[in-house]
Amino acid sequence: MTTRVYKKSGLASALLALCAFTLISTQAYAGCMGAMFGRVAQEGTQLHELAMASLNQNGGADTYFTNGEGRVLDVKAKQCDDGRVRVSVERVYIPRNYITATHDGTLAVEATYDQLHELAQTGDKLGGYTLLPNSVGADAFQCGADIAMALDAE
Repeated sequence: MTTRVYKKSGLASALLALCAFTLISTQAYAGCMGAMFGRVAQEGTQLHELAMASLNQNGGADTYFTNGEGRVLDVKAKQCDDGRVRVSVERVYIPRNYITATHDGTLAVEATYDQLHELAQTGDKLGGYTLLPNSVGADAFQCGADIAMALDAE
């Protein structure tokens, strides 16, 4: 009798463990998808517009946008098999009149800021953002990342 109880409780424990594993692994998978490919962009939102522009422009690879006031976005998007769009957005900021350690560096930051402002005035708008050419966007994003690192080091 004792042996049968252990066998039944062992089977019940195995089923319970299997159910728990299934529940945890699906949530972990969803969490991994969110971490690797960003969150799901809901249709009709600005995030979805930016993601679709990224997919159309570069197949979802790095696509850069600006608001013309120093904000630069690096958008990456992925179209899932079920039709959902996952998007990740990295943001940097280039302050107006930022002073670097050298005069040439300060002039370069000001030129980048002014170029972003000009492109935002003349470019195609997606909500409050303007799509940047990849070379300009990559340089501006790197400039903003360098400024963030310099400010963090202070």
